[in-house]
Amino acid sequence: MTAPTAIAPVPLERVPEVGEFLTGLGLGVLREGEVSAFRGRNDSWAGVTSVGIPVFVKRVGGVEADVRRRVARIAAMGDLLDAHPVINVPRFLGGDETTSLVAFTLLEDARSASELGDDLSWKLARSAGVQLGTLHGLTPPSPVAEDDSAPPLPPLKALTAISMEMYQAASGAELESWAILHNDAEVTEAIGRLAKWAKTGPRVLTHGDLRLDQFLVHDDRLHLVDWEEARVADAARDVGAFAGEWLYRGVLGMATKDDGVSDREVVNNGARRFETLRPYIEAFWTGYLEARPAARDDHELAARAAGFAGWHMFDRVLAAGFERPRLTPLERAAAGVGRKVLLDPAAFTTTLGIGDNR
Repeated sequence: MTAPTAIAPVPLERVPEVGEFLTGLGLGVLREGEVSAFRGRNDSWAGVTSVGIPVFVKRVGGVEADVRRRVARIAAMGDLLDAHPVINVPRFLGGDETTSLVAFTLLEDARSASELGDDLSWKLARSAGVQLGTLHGLTPPSPVAEDDSAPPLPPLKALTAISMEMYQAASGAELESWAILHNDAEVTEAIGRLAKWAKTGPRVLTHGDLRLDQFLVHDDRLHLVDWEEARVADAARDVGAFAGEWLYRGVLGMATKDDGVSDREVVNNGARRFETLRPYIEAFWTGYLEARPAARDDHELAARAAGFAGWHMFDRVLAAGFERPRLTPLERAAAGVGRKVLLDPAAFTTTLGIGDNR
């Protein structure tokens, strides 16, 4: 497994457990001076081992009990999906709950769908839908089926107030994002209703943390990665996250008022931008329904998915603010669009490209 933005990793001499972990798996050790990492909240190491095997190692974050569940989910999903005929994943090589380390085959020179953006083909967007629809039809492995922990998103308790620990760790931009939510009772109530609504739909095996950067293109095939939040939950969570990714991109493609244009022109630019991106959602939705015909019988799936697309806008704004002092005007605009969708999700299914489930 890999990601597009390489950075300097935590030096291996400071984390001897990484070498011990890989050696225990019979993979050798990473070659010194040839190791990279990928930007994210978790430490990672990527490279070729002393016995010539490309590997990606990640330390799963969180409190001890949660880490155990995450590592178990990752291992179970690795066993389930290894060499699956439809769902492409990097091979899972092993995990260790004690050190919180997991290892996968490194997809060398892969590019994420997020990085490709508008260069993602209709074929690959449809493949994303086929793979996700297939996933939603699989029998969950025991560690996932038996895990009754609530999905971490939306963070319902934090919608009222964040903890002191979260406050102290948050950047200025993240605090701005939380302030937007905490000062808008209508939208926090809508998110709460959405979470309850999601419990009424059919429960399926979901990815649980779907974003465009969780899809990697390698050898002209799309691979789905990062299974630590896999859960039995509402399919609308994954479908809405995919649609929300493109909606967020549409908003970020708007011109800003700094460009000397009027508010109407800003909105029109954003609408035109999203029109060029909606075919990716439509291709995804076509593939999804082909792979999971049972979704056609869930008549509220598209509306619930639209709601989660609205929430996804806030999720992306929170993520964008990581380690930044301020939100940009376009990120604030994304929160505004997310608000509109959350307050009336059924009205946006056609706009989002998921309105027709025949």
